[in-house]
Parts: sequence; C-alpha cells; structure tokens
Amino acid sequence: MAIVENKNLGDLLKYEADKNYCREVVTVAAGQNLKLGTIVGIKTATDEVKSVYLPTGAQNEVLDGSETAVGVLLEDVDATDGVKKSLMIARDAIVASGAVVFPNGATANQKKKIKKDLEARGLVIRQSA
Repeated sequence: MAIVENKNLGDLLKYEADKNYCREVVTVAAGQNLKLGTIVGIKTATDEVKSVYLPTGAQNEVLDGSETAVGVLLEDVDATDGVKKSLMIARDAIVASGAVVFPNGATANQKKKIKKDLEARGLVIRQSA
C-alpha cells in the first residue's frame, strides 16, 4: 500500500522576495473548498478571492473580476459553509508548476493567460524540480 502525502508549502513556494511584502491575508468566498496552490482571482464587488473564473465568451456573461489571476493560495481552505480567511502569495515569488492548481477544464490558452496575469504581478510559475 502506497502512502500519499498532501502537497505542502515547501512543494509550492520556491522563492519569495520578502514574506511581509509578498503575502496577503485574503477572504475566501463562501461555497468553495480550495487546495494549497489554487490560483485565485478577486471578486471586485466583495474583495473575496475564489478560484479563477474561466470566461465562456457567452454574449450576456457577467464577469466579476475573478477572471484575472492575482495570486496563489498558500494553504488549504474549506469555505463551503461560509467565508474564511486564508493566506495568498501575491507578488515577487516563484511557485512550482507541479503544485499549482489551475481551474478545472482550463485549456492551454487559458493557462497561458493565467500565467501572464500572474507574471504581471511578479509571480512566476516554474517547472518543478
């Protein structure tokens, strides 16, 4: 029987300029159970983070700000029963690709856009060692 260990901060975070500058305490929107490494966006109306939304391109689609990646969660957070506080890496850091959690169903082009959003904040996804 194989033992499977969950990913931890050491698997995800490979470099950060200064933890007091690079990290932010965030509020995770209710109704989500997110894992360490989840790429998040911010709902403009509430300032809550949620897993990055993948726009469908529908004509009447309402975008809420969470379609732009702004950071990566540094811990598991279960907000299924209500909003929860969590910690996110938001800038000037390197995270390992093997520990990053992209939104389910993200295409190669959507992943490329997400990476560009993060790179604009100085947050780089690198191939895991």
